[in-house]
Amino acid sequence: MPTYKVFYTDRPVPAGTQPDLSFTLPMIFVTRDEAMNNAFKLIYSGATVWKIEGPDGFHLDQAEIERQYRMIRNA
Repeated sequence: MPTYKVFYTDRPVPAGTQPDLSFTLPMIFVTRDEAMNNAFKLIYSGATVWKIEGPDGFHLDQAEIERQYRMIRNA
């Protein structure tokens, strides 16, 4: 079964710093919508979502996730 992984940190990191994702446990979801909705909830609560990975090479980086979050919040 394909899964989507949301990599995040719940504490801010200094600007320009990337976390070592090998020490981050991803949240795993079955659908892209579940992954995106939960990523948006994490951002809303103050967490930083670093990336989302999924099947067939699906990948969103932090900038794209935050861009989509702002679009939803401003709609």
